[in-house]
Amino acid sequence: MKISSFLIEKCLAQNRQAQKELYLKLFPYLKAVAVRYLKNKSLINDVLQESFIRIFNKIDQFDSGKGNFLKWSTRITINAVLSYNDRFDTKDYEFNILLHDTGTTPEILKVFSNEMLLSFLRKMPYELYEVFNLFIIDGYSHEEISALLKISNALSRKRLSRARNWLKSNTHYISMEALSN
Repeated sequence: MKISSFLIEKCLAQNRQAQKELYLKLFPYLKAVAVRYLKNKSLINDVLQESFIRIFNKIDQFDSGKGNFLKWSTRITINAVLSYNDRFDTKDYEFNILLHDTGTTPEILKVFSNEMLLSFLRKMPYELYEVFNLFIIDGYSHEEISALLKISNALSRKRLSRARNWLKSNTHYISMEALSN
C-alpha cells in the first residue's frame, strides 16, 4: 500500500476529506497490526482511535527521507498497543494474529489454511510471540524491541531464539493436524 505525498500534504493542511481518505486507506492494515499485538481484543477500537489521533497530531513529524508513511504509522500503532497492554494488563487474553498482504504467498500458506496456522501460533507463549512478531514480521531490531517492551537486548534475543526453538519443536503438531483434515 502506497500513501501519496500529495495526500499527506493535504492532511497537513487539515483537509478533512484527505484525512478521511487516509483513515480509510490505513484502517484495515493498522487494525490487523493492532490485533496481532493486543492482549485484550475488546480494546481494539480504543487503540485504533488513539493511534489515529497520534498519527494526525504528529503527521508534521513524518519525514519521507527516513522511511515510508505506512511503516511510520505502523510504529505509532504498535506503540499505542503496547501502551494499552501495559495499562490494561490481564492474564486472561485471547491471542490472535491476522496475516498481512505480504506481496508473495509463503509456501506454508499453500499447504495449510490460515485457520490451521493461527491455531498453531496461538499455542506459543505470548512473550515469545511478541518478540518473534516484532522481529520477523515487522522488521524491528533487537534494540528497538528492547526499547518498546522495556526489556534488555539480551532478553529480546533470547526470546526470539526460544520462539524459533518452540516453532521447531512444535511443527509436528501442525503436520498432524494437516493429516487429519
